[in-house]
Amino acid sequence: MDVPIYHAYLCDPEVTVWLEDRLQYPIGIQEIEKFVLGAAWARWAIEFEGRFIGMTGLEDFDPNRSLARFFIVIGDTSCWGKGLGQAVINEVVSRGFRDRGLRKIVSNYLHTNIASQKIHDRANFVSEGRLRSDVWRGGDWVDTLLVSRFREE
Repeated sequence: MDVPIYHAYLCDPEVTVWLEDRLQYPIGIQEIEKFVLGAAWARWAIEFEGRFIGMTGLEDFDPNRSLARFFIVIGDTSCWGKGLGQAVINEVVSRGFRDRGLRKIVSNYLHTNIASQKIHDRANFVSEGRLRSDVWRGGDWVDTLLVSRFREE
């Protein structure tokens, strides 16, 4: 079962520093179990070389606007820098448009997360805006970048 592994990833400050505010504090294994094993509109495990290394998907689905928000957590830091994030975002975006019929996928990331910027840029996401001094990380306020991609892009 991937729950204890994912819980460990979400307890690692090297991983969580890049994630949303609610994950900056200890999170119980029961909450992780509910997320990993619970009902989801579009959520997938990320596996590499036969082992679970994180989660990805589309959440916050809005059927009236035909959009959802992309997320990715590669928790195994030994897998960072291997191009997996790019492969994952490309696959999730493709599934979102092709299989889920979305017209738009939105995402966000911290402006200091260069790896996230690169995968979004390469996946043709376009800037929608910047939330200035939005989150507190590493002793400083950090901007959050908002990006999106339409099906036809």
